[in-house]
Amino acid sequence: MITVATAECFTHANIGLTIHKAAAGYEDFEFKYLFSDEDLKLIKNVRVLTAMFIPSIVGAEKLLDIKLPEPDYNYRYAKAYSEEKDLEVAKLMAEALKKKLNANISIGTTAGVGRGAICILTDNNCYLFTSDVYANLVTFENVKERQKNGIEKGIKKFLEILKREYF
Repeated sequence: MITVATAECFTHANIGLTIHKAAAGYEDFEFKYLFSDEDLKLIKNVRVLTAMFIPSIVGAEKLLDIKLPEPDYNYRYAKAYSEEKDLEVAKLMAEALKKKLNANISIGTTAGVGRGAICILTDNNCYLFTSDVYANLVTFENVKERQKNGIEKGIKKFLEILKREYF
């Protein structure tokens, strides 16, 4: 059994929830169109340990026992970083979650100003990438578009990595 855990910000735990729904055999779910019939068979060997939505620095630091860098932008209580720092923070979140839960695969996501960041950490590799959509959390420019793209890209990459490394 392959275990997965996610700590997500801009993707609102939708990557983890979608993986869970596919693995649990839900008949219908929002992002089912991303899964081939082969994917749906393989993913039955996956168990999601947790899929967390963590928008705040305090939440991430306390739940994951990490220290995050200072935000680049003032935005209420949420993490608002530049794209460069988003890449760093997504990796910190994935590393801490993998260590804490000893999951085979952990996923961290965060986005402030830029394309955001997604880190998929496996037993053997670290995959760090961005969405394809520039957005600005502070002004809300393209935030929903970036979120959808990040969820879709994160799930697609997860499935590619799962097949390449575990099957």
